Amino acid sequence: MGKKGIWTRNSLMDLNDDGLWGFLRERGVSEDGISQMQADKIDAFAIQDIDDASLACYIPLYGDRIATRRYCMDKQKRKENEPLRMSLLDKLRKRMRTGATSHGETSEPGASSLGLRRSTTKNAVKNTRKIELGWIHEGKQVRKRCGGGTRVLDVNKTATKMDLLSLAKELFFPNGKSKKGNWEDLIHNVYDFKECELDDHTDVGELYELSKFGMLRFYLHTAVQPQEADTDKEDDSALSDTPTEQDTQSALSDTPTEQDAQSALSDTPTEQDIQISVIHFENSSGYEFVDLRSLSPMSDPEVFFGPGEGTPSEGQLYDTIPLVLNIDSPVTSTFLHPPDDITTSVPLASTPLPVPMYEIQSFNSETPSMRITLHRANLFDEMIIQFKDPSILDYPLNYSMVNERGRDEDGVARDVYTAFWNEFLDRAAEGAELRIPSLSPRWQEDEWKAVGRILAKGWMDQGYFPLRLAPAFTTALLFGEHAVSMKTLFESFRMYLSQSERDVIDMALNEDLDGESQDELLDILDRLGVKIVPKRENLKAVLLQAAHKQMIQEPKYALDNMAAVAAKCLKTTINTPEQLEAMYTDKNPTCRKVLKLIEAHPVSAAEKQAFKFFQQYIRGLHDTGLRKLLRFITGSDIISVSKIEVLFTNVAGLSRRPVAHTCGAVLELPFTYNSYPELRIEMEAVLSSNYLQMDIM
Repeated sequence: MGKKGIWTRNSLMDLNDDGLWGFLRERGVSEDGISQMQADKIDAFAIQDIDDASLACYIPLYGDRIATRRYCMDKQKRKENEPLRMSLLDKLRKRMRTGATSHGETSEPGASSLGLRRSTTKNAVKNTRKIELGWIHEGKQVRKRCGGGTRVLDVNKTATKMDLLSLAKELFFPNGKSKKGNWEDLIHNVYDFKECELDDHTDVGELYELSKFGMLRFYLHTAVQPQEADTDKEDDSALSDTPTEQDTQSALSDTPTEQDAQSALSDTPTEQDIQISVIHFENSSGYEFVDLRSLSPMSDPEVFFGPGEGTPSEGQLYDTIPLVLNIDSPVTSTFLHPPDDITTSVPLASTPLPVPMYEIQSFNSETPSMRITLHRANLFDEMIIQFKDPSILDYPLNYSMVNERGRDEDGVARDVYTAFWNEFLDRAAEGAELRIPSLSPRWQEDEWKAVGRILAKGWMDQGYFPLRLAPAFTTALLFGEHAVSMKTLFESFRMYLSQSERDVIDMALNEDLDGESQDELLDILDRLGVKIVPKRENLKAVLLQAAHKQMIQEPKYALDNMAAVAAKCLKTTINTPEQLEAMYTDKNPTCRKVLKLIEAHPVSAAEKQAFKFFQQYIRGLHDTGLRKLLRFITGSDIISVSKIEVLFTNVAGLSRRPVAHTCGAVLELPFTYNSYPELRIEMEAVLSSNYLQMDIM
């Protein structure tokens, strides 16, 4: 038996270890066999070298012998690895003791038994600490390109507020000057990491002890001198009749009590009683006026809200405050309180009215319109923000674009809805020719309901509907998923797939696939979450299940929230799934439909020739080109108008180009084209520029 007569300390320990004997008892080995092994000193160490025939005398069953050998091998490996683990622990303890000694630590009585030493940190014996120093001017952090940024410095732990102020002056105001002004012309202060004013007597070391941060941040805080701000306000009030903030605050201090408000509201005020209410956006540079006299029966009722005219400031992007307009009901004592950052002046009226008041009374039967000013570059996000207000569906909307001169006579509105949905389908939807919304963690209930309101408002006001939304999805949105037919679901699913995937699916439904095509089909099914390999006979049923999962189940959260606000409005004109399908067909542009829309009255031979060139150009357009042409002429990339009028102009040379008026769906077409390629080149240049701007009043 080789090593049977050689006994080590480990093997002797095994005789007193019940692990092997317990294992054998669990396996059902008889007590006689175990007793005989103990008597013959057959332990875990010896079992590794004993032959199978000899081991069978003690353990009769072959499976028990294999399990016993495996148990002994594992046990031996654990014993061999234990010294290695112990050596690693010894090395770790030694390194910890060495590190503690290098930092000048002394052992404590309680730690001597563990061989560990507690340390004081290196920062505790240093005289300096690192800090971060930034600059805040007029409430906004100054960036690096403007002379600000975050600086990392070593300062003495005894440095106080005045020391930090001196450092900040050297860094941000070299020679006492900066882009924000001279040092002497500004108010200076030092703020801590919480942007609170730093105490004069607290030093950096004390702040580190209190905060326990690894690195503290401080800010130089500067602001314009108060007298300069007052001078600016006086200059502004000298240039206009707009009340200053001081006047507004004094007016608010005279706000009548609730009892006065009730008595004032007991009688319906006359037109002379209501004059002008001014809303001042403190965090923007513009003022907006609501002239309540314009709501008289003799004038056009229109209430404007949003940023002021001209180029907006950075803070104006989201400062639009929706006004709640109550037109039909009498004036009541219920008022909406404005946000804290808005001040409202007292109306200049003989009858006292409670202030602030956001409920506006009109004395005619017409509904006022809301004017919404948008930035074309940020239109998508701004539309979502505006349509989070549920009351926006109750009023006509009048859109305008910042730095664009176009007036909204339906053309700008169509352009706004088209731009929004094109960006939505590119940014927040997935699919090929037809798409469905894609869920995003940053979009919750409010955002999806806002999208539903945009869908409903675009259809109600302008007859615009995003035809690239899959009909299966929109049918479920309006009438519920039970109303989606198998045909609609499958066709929507086909157009949701890419052209190459569509070709493979169609081929698989009609014929048996070869090896390469079979692999492509399996890849498509795997991407769609199909876990089986279907046969040609049941392939369509499997695809319908995948289509339902992809088109209905996955966007269910978006579908439910959009339907909650849009379904009722849309079903006033689209009553059945068949009508929805007919709407998709009627609104989808084709060459024949677009040519039928065009009305022209050419007189001269040149005009007739130019009109023929234009008709030839339309016949050569595909779906994408037709949508671009309609977007250029009408503001909408679907058929949203009953006709397109073509007028002929005598323009030549560099100034020659087609001009569109989207509000009236009018195209000004020069009749000076000598050949069809000349017209095609200029039309392609206009339509392929991807730059739209309403620059004609």
